[in-house]
Amino acid sequence: MTSEQRFERDLPALLADAGLGPRPDYRDDIVRQTATMRQRPAWTLPERWIPMSVTSSRVASAPRVPLRLIAVAALLILAIVAVLLVSGSRNHVPAPFGLAANGLIAYSKNGDIYTVDPNTGLATAVVTGSDDDSNPAFSLDGTRMVFLRASPSGLDEGRLVVASVDGSHPVVITPAALPHPSWYSFSPDGAEVAFESGPQSAATLWIAKADGSAPPRQIDVGMPIDFPRWRAPDGHEIVFSAAPAGHVEGGLYAVDVKTGQLRPILAQTDVAGRGAASVSPDGTRLAYSADSPAVTDQNSYMVHVVEIDGSGDITLPMPAGALFQDQPVWSNDGKRLAITRGYAPHNEAMAVAIVPADGSGVGVETSHGIAGCCDNFLSWSPDDSSILFDPDPNNGGSGQELLINPETGATTPGSWGAISLPAWQRR
Repeated sequence: MTSEQRFERDLPALLADAGLGPRPDYRDDIVRQTATMRQRPAWTLPERWIPMSVTSSRVASAPRVPLRLIAVAALLILAIVAVLLVSGSRNHVPAPFGLAANGLIAYSKNGDIYTVDPNTGLATAVVTGSDDDSNPAFSLDGTRMVFLRASPSGLDEGRLVVASVDGSHPVVITPAALPHPSWYSFSPDGAEVAFESGPQSAATLWIAKADGSAPPRQIDVGMPIDFPRWRAPDGHEIVFSAAPAGHVEGGLYAVDVKTGQLRPILAQTDVAGRGAASVSPDGTRLAYSADSPAVTDQNSYMVHVVEIDGSGDITLPMPAGALFQDQPVWSNDGKRLAITRGYAPHNEAMAVAIVPADGSGVGVETSHGIAGCCDNFLSWSPDDSSILFDPDPNNGGSGQELLINPETGATTPGSWGAISLPAWQRR
């Protein structure tokens, strides 16, 4: 055997001895001591009862995310933030119907238009100048108002003007002066304004674009109309009272604003005159006033509630001593009506009553004598916590706007001292 072959044979043993290193002097002592010790119980060893895959698994490193994906996510976050900033900067507008927050009250005084904060009484002139402007009415989203601008000729003619709530951006929406424009109101979407024009015996129905982009158009219903009101919630119909030729007492009708199709709700009859219609906020019911021509020695008005198709007519009850009820106006939640109530034959002892719309009670009322005949106007605050009342100055009425508590009937004079149709902004 050569020396090279012997080296290859002995190499593993040499490497093993080198790997062990020198033995410590105390090795034998340790062996003798541990030889007498008992073996550790198996249950004390964690690997016997805890799966070692749980305790000894290697923590996986997070996968790499492509830079392109990070960039896309960053851009998406920036876009979302931009949208939130833009939407947050826009003014909130309420829904056209139902409860809303209370805003400003608008009124006219000495030919100018004012707004007032009812909480502070701070009034601001928003439309001034030499024009004779009066009776503002707010859009249902609370962003604009429409008001009447009298013709300089003084022949009971006028034009309708739409402006922002602060009086800016005025637009004349009826360029030609019209006779007796009245009962104007914005459509639910704010795009149009409906109104009647002409003397009561020959009043016609008109619609004008709220931005003045087109001439106003007449909707011919074949008879004089009165008290036009948009039907909620989409305004596809206008409800009004009308008396056909040869008749005095009116019925209640609806007309489709696009097609002109006329629909009777309660057709005209000579045994009862129906008018002062008010559409419920959800558009399903109608409150109105009806009188009896056979009663000639006193007012005979009674307030009714009927389905929008003319079915289910009910007469609202009156308390003892009351002789008539008139001029219903719906609360924004559709549960109550504000009405005028008379305790004397001809408006000598008028009150305002707040009654349940389902006819389940006679409600609460103000003191008697706060209003007279016959132009009394009521408007609920957007949150239904108050009622703005413009009383007729005849028969003891003050003629000054009042705030009525609908829970108690208590009244408070408006600090702004206006004599104007009531208008309360929705927010």
